[in-house]
Amino acid sequence: MDTWVRELRYGWRTLTRSRGFAAIAALTLALGIGASTAIFSVVDAVLLRSLPYPDPGKIVRLWELTPAGHRLQLADLWPSAWLHRSPRRGC
Repeated sequence: MDTWVRELRYGWRTLTRSRGFAAIAALTLALGIGASTAIFSVVDAVLLRSLPYPDPGKIVRLWELTPAGHRLQLADLWPSAWLHRSPRRGC
């Protein structure tokens, strides 16, 4: 335990002598931790959590091609274009 305390004191003295290095080291650690947290938050929200719909595998978006070759989305004509199939009844 005594050796560990001496090592901590030596490290603290070294960091207080070279404050520029200590600031750069702390800034690098802060940026690394912040970037890792941001990336994990995006991956968690996009890839790991499921969509907030009862059956996300059945969500469909419709569009068709115009004679000029442009894609006409149903959302351009109908605001609630995100549809989901309901199970067939009576079959």
